[in-house]
Amino acid sequence: MTRKQIKTLLVENNKRDAFLLRKKLVKTEEVQFNLTHAERLETAVSFLHQESFDIVLLDLSLPDSKGLETLLTLEKIAPNLPIVLLTGFKDEIIALKAVRQGAQDYLVKEQTTTDVLVRSINYAIERMHYLEKISQSEERLQKVNQQLERQVKNFTFQLEHQNKELKKLFLLATTDRVTGIANRYRLEDFLEREWGNAIRNQIDISIIMVDIDYFKSYNDTYGHLEGDRCLKKVAQTIDMTIKRSKDLVARYGGEEFIVILPNVELAGATRVAKNIQAEINVLNIPHINSLISDRLTVSLGVASTIPTINSAASALITAADQALYRAKKQGRDRIKISQK
Repeated sequence: MTRKQIKTLLVENNKRDAFLLRKKLVKTEEVQFNLTHAERLETAVSFLHQESFDIVLLDLSLPDSKGLETLLTLEKIAPNLPIVLLTGFKDEIIALKAVRQGAQDYLVKEQTTTDVLVRSINYAIERMHYLEKISQSEERLQKVNQQLERQVKNFTFQLEHQNKELKKLFLLATTDRVTGIANRYRLEDFLEREWGNAIRNQIDISIIMVDIDYFKSYNDTYGHLEGDRCLKKVAQTIDMTIKRSKDLVARYGGEEFIVILPNVELAGATRVAKNIQAEINVLNIPHINSLISDRLTVSLGVASTIPTINSAASALITAADQALYRAKKQGRDRIKISQK
């Protein structure tokens, strides 16, 4: 069976320690370590410029560099190369700082067995490969379709506790690219959680559906770029109108938006809908080809319920959507309340 090859740069000025580390690595049966040894930081930098490595084993105390500056220097030269620190003494503060600066592990030489060392090396390499994949996903994130957004969201939920970068990735995955508010995936997660909370506490939950009147005509008249600007203005206006942090405004699709109001009864949701309509009117956005006004208007549908264990959140969305449909059918630029 072919042994796994790991090309390793050992940066260690203590010849005895270097010898002992080499001896430990030679013992491994499943992995073959191709070891290159540098006694100074300057030499290590030269090696990194000349060839590629899978991992660096680094002593922070070198003749020409000491402390975390040694780590930072190597990270600047090879930012995607995993680094495991080896030290002669245990220092939890330094270890924590080193990991925060990007080191994959912090090992005390005398306390490190062959198994621990090999496991740490393998983990560091695999984790760096993993982080590279995350970084690549982040770069592509703005161009992905809805299917990839869902995959990224699921991926993020599993890993966000492991890396700060994943928090950033999650935010991108749950934010609508055009409007900057929550997207449909964030909406689904939020509504599921609040629906369960409303069932447990037997409290109201309300939904407002908002639709821009004759938006296709707006796009045809002013162009899709201006249409995107319009969507953003409307979305941000709705978002600013919602006063409570526990409420959610999301883009539902196309020119439709949805507002989730936990612990708000129908009368309160209707007042919020009126405020939204009034604030949209204040925007005074021209819409010369609208069939009902020369300014941009919206239609709104409102629904509210106290859910039971046998009810579904989708039914409340349907009720709000039906109310919105009646508002549009009866002339648009108006608010309709669900009859259910």
